Amino acid sequence: MWARKRFDLSWLDIGYGMIQCARIGSVDPSFVSQGWKDSRHAFSCLSVRTGFDLLLQALALPRGSEIIVSALTIEGMLTIIEEHGLVAVPVDLDIDTLAPKAEQIESLITDKTKLVLVAHLFGSTIDLEAIAGLAQRHQLLLIEDCAQQFDGMPEGKQDIADVSMYSFGPIKTATALGGAVFSVARKELADQLTQLESQYPKRSRSFFFRRLLKYSFLKFISYKLSFACFIGCVKLCGKDYNKLLKKSTRGFSGNDFFRLIRRRPSSPLVVLLARKLKRFNGKALEGQRKLGNCLAEMLQNDADYQIAGLQAPANHFWVFPVLVGDPESVELHLRVMGFDADRRGSMVVVQPPSGRDCPAPENARVILDQAVFLPLYYPMTLGTMDKLARAVIEGDPTQKSVPTQVDACVRSVPESLAQDT
Repeated sequence: MWARKRFDLSWLDIGYGMIQCARIGSVDPSFVSQGWKDSRHAFSCLSVRTGFDLLLQALALPRGSEIIVSALTIEGMLTIIEEHGLVAVPVDLDIDTLAPKAEQIESLITDKTKLVLVAHLFGSTIDLEAIAGLAQRHQLLLIEDCAQQFDGMPEGKQDIADVSMYSFGPIKTATALGGAVFSVARKELADQLTQLESQYPKRSRSFFFRRLLKYSFLKFISYKLSFACFIGCVKLCGKDYNKLLKKSTRGFSGNDFFRLIRRRPSSPLVVLLARKLKRFNGKALEGQRKLGNCLAEMLQNDADYQIAGLQAPANHFWVFPVLVGDPESVELHLRVMGFDADRRGSMVVVQPPSGRDCPAPENARVILDQAVFLPLYYPMTLGTMDKLARAVIEGDPTQKSVPTQVDACVRSVPESLAQDT
């Protein structure tokens, strides 16, 4: 069975991290920032949630201030906003681009609005030009959440946001099993974040070593044969493997959320992240992008499915969200056919605050309710995409047609991707 996700972490990376756990000496998080390429100022920390919490501490906004946020986000970001006495106001997304419209954002601005937080979702990239212009006119800080969008260092490619947040947690591209880098336009703000973060206690080397061992096991069971054996063993024990996997890859599990995020990264994590960023070349993402486009073509030509974010300016399909008529049936059929698909994930729809006159984010609700997230990564091939598209359509009782050929895509992918394994 194809696992829902492969960790972007090699066995060499794991071995390197373990060696770093045995080394003596302390490495500051700024070691990562030294190699970060962007026109803005780099700040590195334990996670995006850690950095976002620090950012709100540094800004010290009046309680009751509003943050306009993309209507799909992870629950931890909302928890942080609430902790600082702030109010999240959702702006709905266009399903085809996963972007909020500038005019919708403008309609939500009041004298209490202080920030605009826009998330690049599922590997897609949003064109921020119009939103940045709007934020500048209204003197609002523009923050972009790039946790699901990393495809290489910014290097001035899109530096119009005041703060850009990149994550390298366990399931992210170029993962170091933790860590985050922020690109910050104002040097004084970056320096303030660094000063605040320096007061946190550091996570231990032993914690990171145990994390490496844990993800070594998870990496091992992500291969087709070992994953099938793992599912069989878990089912024999009467457990739900889906819940077990989600719990095991959760970044900050436990009751004391803020105690967990208010930490400095351990030295081995810092060194491993610096190594991953230095060696990142994006070739695997290019193949993934081409396979994703072919899969989308198959699903749309034969069944006219809508793929969230397909019309975005760029998309490397960190995950592949296809909107189907009967998500539960499709998910179950995909598993029977050897594909471990997922629904909902860790995302939530941001609800309008009570007493606030703003529209409900209907498109965000449609995406979360109807999307099935399909596995898509190397070493999948064009032949795998064909089987995957057939399984989606066959498993959806609202569809009648089945894909008949993949020839239209063959010419657009490398030869190494065109033959199934």
